[in-house]
Formats: sequence, structure tokens, C-alpha cells
Amino acid sequence: MAQCGSDEAPDSHQDNIFQCINIRDLPKYIIMLVPSRRIAFSLCGLFSLACLAIGCNHAAKPTEEKVPPAPVKWEGSRQLILEEWTELVGTTQPLPDHAARVTSPVAGRVLAVLPSSGDKPIVEGQLVKEGDVLVRLDATAILANLAKAEAAKKILQAEHEVAAFTVKQAALEVKTLEELQRKQDSQTLLVSPVQLEKAKLALESAQASVKADDRKLEAADKEQAALNLEIQLYTLAAPRKGRLGRLQVVLGQTLSAGTAVAEVVDIEDEIDVVCFVSPADARKLQLGQQARIGGLEKNSMPEASADPEGKVVYIADQAEAETGSFAVKIRFPNRDLKLRANSVARVRILTKPGKACWAVPESALLEDQDPPGIVVVEDVKVEKNAEGKDEQTGKVRRLRAVIGIRDRVLHQVEIVRLEDVEKKWHGDLEQTLIVVEKGQSLQTGDAVKLEEEEDEEAKPEEKP
Repeated sequence: MAQCGSDEAPDSHQDNIFQCINIRDLPKYIIMLVPSRRIAFSLCGLFSLACLAIGCNHAAKPTEEKVPPAPVKWEGSRQLILEEWTELVGTTQPLPDHAARVTSPVAGRVLAVLPSSGDKPIVEGQLVKEGDVLVRLDATAILANLAKAEAAKKILQAEHEVAAFTVKQAALEVKTLEELQRKQDSQTLLVSPVQLEKAKLALESAQASVKADDRKLEAADKEQAALNLEIQLYTLAAPRKGRLGRLQVVLGQTLSAGTAVAEVVDIEDEIDVVCFVSPADARKLQLGQQARIGGLEKNSMPEASADPEGKVVYIADQAEAETGSFAVKIRFPNRDLKLRANSVARVRILTKPGKACWAVPESALLEDQDPPGIVVVEDVKVEKNAEGKDEQTGKVRRLRAVIGIRDRVLHQVEIVRLEDVEKKWHGDLEQTLIVVEKGQSLQTGDAVKLEEEEDEEAKPEEKP
């Protein structure tokens, strides 16, 4: 760049003059260089405005505004009796010995469904007794076989009578020959030994025939009894007392052996809730633990005011192969609950009995970290606000909370102790004020004020 006062040509000096002068002295040079004074003064005015604009850009920075305290709600820890309940979802079912399934033991065609056996016919949903007939199947073939067996038995009885007469005749022949043998002497031979022996063999043969006919009659009796038992299989009756479920067959239907016909359940006194739980929940459960119907929320409680207690009666030692869950049974008295089988039910189990402890609301925990955090208020004082009203203000500090029992019914959490990572907090849990609402974004040192609850009764009524 050329320096001012150099020996360069006039044109070059005129081109580079603006590089050597100060912008504030520029109006003087404009007057010198521009022939017309009116144009020169106009240009000077424009440059003066530009200089003012440049000066405005270098104005002083404004002072930082004071951040007002954040409105929060705080309260002290309270000593409460907390319980820990575990919520499970399961299916109701009868006790193992209180349910029966009626199936067809033989193949057959349905002749009658719920036949009348008295003044009151049986209907679905009715209480039935053991032996009440539910379905009759067509037993025509078995009845024909029974009639055939009875006819064969009569033939055997006739043959038995003939054999008995044969025995009598053979016995009489032997007796006659023996009397003749006693009357004969050495000179007169009335009966030869061979003839007497043949008569005795004939008697023994007749007696053997009678015994054979006796065995045949016994076999006929047993066959007849078996057919009578088989005929009973064609009458499907209730195997136990209970309430009859929905019948699953109709008239004229041909059933195969094993076809389900109906179910009879007895859930009037007790009922089980079967749940499948994770290994973590299974470790919390023990036999005999107290349980109640309904979830942890109050809205899920049953309408029945009795709310009877149940207990855990079964915990599987082996997990299900497909899911890895453990089967658990909770038994409840059912007279007041009136639960029905195979319905979904929510239950809660008391896994930790109640004990007195220092507790805070669940909303006070900052559970986006592990262990959870908590915000406490320090240096609380009363000051006048802009409206002239007294308000409580203070500074907050974030701490770590070691928690114990979590009562999901009361929505309270036990605080075992509070820990400060910076080792600067030495407060007492009993006297500490804890932020219970709007404390998620606060950091140590932030200013807060106690938010006052609005009085709904003091609110003015809205005009229509």
C-alpha cells in the first residue's frame, strides 16, 4: 500500500488518498475534492449519518436481569405406616376338586338333552346333584346284545337242568348195580366189576357236565352285568354336585368317545385366581401371604364393601417352559365376591407388612437417575413480593435418596436416608423440606418460592 506523501503520480495519489485519511476527516477532503459546494455539503451530511450509525452499533451491553424464584410446592417428611403390595393379573378358576367335566365315554347318538326326572326340569346354570341325568345316548345295539345274552343264559339254564337229570339217572344206575353186587354170591354173578365201573364213570361224567354248565351260567351272568354297566355309559350324569354349565351337544348329534358335553363347577364357597408371574415377583411371594381382590388404584376395587381377604396357596417350583413365568394360586372366599370362573381378575398381595417410617410422596422422587434423586429446600425466609404479600423463598439442593418400602396404594415412599455427593449437606431428615411438585429441572443453588394453593371458593363466578 502506498504511503502518504510519496513521490507517486498525481492520479495514483488521488486513488489512494482514502486509504490514508481518517474517516472522521473525510468531510474536509470531500470539500476539497468536489468542485461544487452544494454537492460537497450533501455528501458530508450523508457521511455524518453513516458515522452515527456506526457509533450506535458499539452501544454498551444491557445489565443482566435477575431471575425470579421458581414456584414449587414443598413439604416436610412425615412418619407413616407403609405397606408394600404387589399387583398381579390372573384368571379365576374353581378349586382342583371342585370342578368336573362331563364327556362321552362311548360313541353314540344323542337321544335326549336334560331329560325331565321329576317336577323340576334341569336347566343350564342350575345347581345339580351327583347322578342327575344330563344327556342320554342311543343304546339300541347294547340293549340288543343284552337281550341276546339273556336268551343264551336261558339256554344254559335248560342245559343245566338236563345235566342234572343225567346225574340223577347215572347215580341211580350205580346204586342199582351196587345192590345187585351185594346180593350175589360166589356161585351166582349178577354184576360184573366192569359194568359197575362203567356206571360210576357215567355218573362222574354227568356230574362234570353239571359243573361245566354252572361255569357257563356264571359267565353268562357276568356278561349280562357287563352289558348293563355298558348301558349305563350311555346315560351321562353329573359326577358331582355343583352348578351346571353350558351344554355343548344337541339332539341327534353323533358323539365320538371323549367328546365334551358340559361342565359342573362348585365355586359357591371358594375360588382360585391363577397368575403367571416373573421370577422377580415370584421371589417376593410366600405361602400364606395376605391378598385382596382389586388393583392398587382405588378405582379398581370391587364394589362389594366386604372386600374379603385371600391368601397365597400355591407357588410353582418350576417355571413354564414356553414363557419362563411361575404359576401362582391365590384363594379367596367367594360368597361375598360372587366371582365367576374363567374371568380376568386383578389382585394385590401384601409382600411387606406395614411399618412406621419417614415417607414422602412418589412425586418428590426424581426417578430419571439411579439411585433416584430428591430436591430439598434450604435457607427458607419470608420476603415481600412485588404485590406486597409475604412469600416464602429459599435455595434448593439436589440429593440422592435411599428408598425402602414403596406404598403404591397411598403413593408414598419410605426414605431411609439422604446423601449429598458434594458432602455439603448435613441436614436432618425429620426437619428437611422436600420439593414434591415441579422440581424436575431444578439444580443446586436455584431460587424457589412456595407456590400458594388457589382457593376455589374465593374464585369469582364466571358470567355467562
